[in-house]
Amino acid sequence: MNRVLIVHTSWYEKHIARMLDISVEILEKNYKCDKAKAPGSFELSALAKYKLEKNKYLGVLFLGIIIRGETSHYDLISSETFRSISTLADKYFNIAIINNVICVEDQSQLEERLVINSQNNANALIQLINEKSS
Repeated sequence: MNRVLIVHTSWYEKHIARMLDISVEILEKNYKCDKAKAPGSFELSALAKYKLEKNKYLGVLFLGIIIRGETSHYDLISSETFRSISTLADKYFNIAIINNVICVEDQSQLEERLVINSQNNANALIQLINEKSS
């Protein structure tokens, strides 16, 4: 069976569990889903790269949540997370890579985006796998 990798963070465990459930429900119709848990968003791409070096996957879906706090930490982590995932996508251009790390100002924005973003990005991974397979 064709495999995809879901790499997720350990922060905001209840919300990440919902994102995982939504993503797996969509993806497991066509793929076996392997999961890997990173300590935080900053470590997502390095963990994915490690897994990609050891296994064959058609795609990778990143799941994470970054909520703005009172310091510049949010800006630094969100920028570096997105840059490192983009760099990984360039290196592994033959693999479908979708970033569903949600960056929000507060909990209410997260609630507004969590379900729809998770559905849309799981479906986007399927579309990108299909496009790269044709």
